[in-house]
Amino acid sequence: MSSLLKARIAFVIAIGLLLACALIVYGALHAFTESERAVQHAQHIQVLLGTTESAIAAAARARLTYVFSGDADALSQYNQAVATIPTELADLRQSTRHNPEQQAQCDTLERLVGDRMKLWEDSINLKKSGQSEPPGQPEMTRQSVAFADGIVAVTQKMRHEEAAELEQTRASSRMHLIVAVAFLAISFITAVLLLFWHYRLVRGELEAREIAESQARKAADAASEAEKKARASESVALASNEAARKLSARLMSLQDEERRRLSRDLHDSTGQYLAAAKMVLSPLATAHPEDKRFAECTELLDRSLREIRTLSHLLHPSGLEEAGFSVAARWYVEGFASRSGITVKTDIQDLGQRLASDVEITLFRILQEALTNIHRHSGSRSAEVSFKADNGNVVLVVRDFGTGIPAMALEQFRASGGAGVGLAGMRERIHEVGGTLDIESSGNGTCVRAALPRSNSEAFAAGGELAS
Repeated sequence: MSSLLKARIAFVIAIGLLLACALIVYGALHAFTESERAVQHAQHIQVLLGTTESAIAAAARARLTYVFSGDADALSQYNQAVATIPTELADLRQSTRHNPEQQAQCDTLERLVGDRMKLWEDSINLKKSGQSEPPGQPEMTRQSVAFADGIVAVTQKMRHEEAAELEQTRASSRMHLIVAVAFLAISFITAVLLLFWHYRLVRGELEAREIAESQARKAADAASEAEKKARASESVALASNEAARKLSARLMSLQDEERRRLSRDLHDSTGQYLAAAKMVLSPLATAHPEDKRFAECTELLDRSLREIRTLSHLLHPSGLEEAGFSVAARWYVEGFASRSGITVKTDIQDLGQRLASDVEITLFRILQEALTNIHRHSGSRSAEVSFKADNGNVVLVVRDFGTGIPAMALEQFRASGGAGVGLAGMRERIHEVGGTLDIESSGNGTCVRAALPRSNSEAFAAGGELAS
């Protein structure tokens, strides 16, 4: 069970105890009110009993006075006293209506009072008869005294009953007070302890939450720092990649320069030396036809010259710098077709504007690599080469109809640029001049598509026109 749940339970119990205390206080107040009412009721019964007894005693005294003296005032007082007795008895019955025992006592009291009052009436009537010493008066007086003793006994019993009930109410109220005070004390102390426990649990939960938040902030700071380091590492990696690309571009540029130099050296020096040697040997071969060595040397020199011209053309095609890519591409495709025996369908358009030199050499190397791959790997006996402007781009497409590139190698090339030095070199070259290289391959052949944005200002030589 979590600390927060324990705190909630403690808080609910404490509130419940406080509500119970409130109910106990209300019950105690209600009991005190009922006790006060019981006291007032008992006092009221006592007063009614007293007034009833006083009325009966006043009537009895007035009757005796009238009987012995015949005083008219005494008769008037008797009549007044007797008139109040029924009212007092009715009030007494009404006040004790909820107590059956007291109601029974009221019945007895009313019967005794009625009998005594009837006796009084007979005594009064006897006095009014005018006899000097009426017979029966002493007997009536003794009976009246006997009725008086019975009435006193009933009223005393009613007093004792009210006193006992009042004492019982007091005892009940006292016990209720003791229980209420004890329960209030226990509940109050328990509620205070529970609230203190709730405070400790909540404080512990808050401290744990603060610690967790502090740890979370530290973790966030650490994550932010790690992210900064990762970004720094990424920046370094990007800078390294950019440096590697620039280095690769520089190496390819140096390679092209070296190829151009070697092509020029082979053509201008080695090729010229071989041509001079052939010119020297040709007359000797003509002069000495019987000596086959001269003819063989001349044939070897011819082969060497052809190889030198082919190697020079592969290293740096003649006409690329003078005539432009379109013309050089046509010458190269024709030479490739004649040397390889592969039929090549060409559709190479003149753009009307010279491309920049680095773009031209890039497109030529892609064309050269694509045709070389067709000759080495595809097994195709035909190919297609097209170069034209298309939707704002200049596009070079080389297609064959051979076995195609293996799917795994093609997927690796698309994911990371791997799957061979030739393909990676083509992609790197085209990226350096702002273009894209797409390769599609299946069992029906391979299509290499290199595209450059024609709107790219770096893609065209400023003011350069195609040589005529």
